[in-house]
Amino acid sequence: MNVFVYIFFGLFIAVTIAELIMAFNEIEKARMILKPFSMFFLAIAALIAVPNHPLIYLGAFLGMVGDIFLLWPKNKKMFLAGATSFLVGHTLYISEIIHIMFKGQALPWWFYAVVSFGVLLFVLAFYPMSKKICGDRYLTLVGNTYIAVLILVSVVSIIACVKGFTNFMVLGIIGGISFLASDLILVQATFVKDFKRRDYYIMLFYLLGQALIVSGLVLTYVFAA
Repeated sequence: MNVFVYIFFGLFIAVTIAELIMAFNEIEKARMILKPFSMFFLAIAALIAVPNHPLIYLGAFLGMVGDIFLLWPKNKKMFLAGATSFLVGHTLYISEIIHIMFKGQALPWWFYAVVSFGVLLFVLAFYPMSKKICGDRYLTLVGNTYIAVLILVSVVSIIACVKGFTNFMVLGIIGGISFLASDLILVQATFVKDFKRRDYYIMLFYLLGQALIVSGLVLTYVFAA
C-alpha cells in the first residue's frame, strides 16, 4: 500500500485524538477549527488507497461537508444540510458495498423497489415520533430517511458477510452501529435535552463509525488485489 495512505490515515488518527481531547475538556473554539480535518485526512487516505473507487472517498468527503454544516447544530437549515450530506455519503457507501457483492453486475429493478419501499415504510412509521421530537416536518423526513439509510449500511454489510466478505465487511456492521449511536446522541442533545460533554460522545462514535466503514471498504479492495 502507498506510504501516503499510512501518512494521511495517521493524520486522521492524530486529529481525531486531539479533537476528542478538546471535546472532553469542552474546548469548543479550537475544536470547531479542527473538526473538519479528521474526515478530510480520512478521505485523502481512501483516495490514495483506492483511486478507482470514487464512491468510497466521495462518501468520506461528504462526511467532512456534513461536519462543517453541523458546526451550527442549533440552526435547523444547517442541521438539515448536514443530515443531507451524510445521507448522500452513506448512500455512496451502500452502493459500493453492493458493487463489491455483485461484482459490478446490474441488479434487478425489484431490488430497488423493495429497498425504496422499506425506507419509505420506516420514514412513515417513525414520522409521528420524530416530528414530536424535532418539530419540523422537513427535518423529520430527511432525518428519518437518513436513519433508514444508516441502518441499511449495517444490513447490507451483514449480507456481504454472509456472501463471504467476512474479513472486512464486519467493520461496516460495527461502523454502521457506531454511527447510529452517534446520531441518536446528537438528536438527544439537540432536540430533547443537552448534557455535559455531548460532543465528546457524538464525535467518538461518529469518527469510529466513519473509520470502520471506510477501512472495511478499502481493505476489501486492497487485499483482493
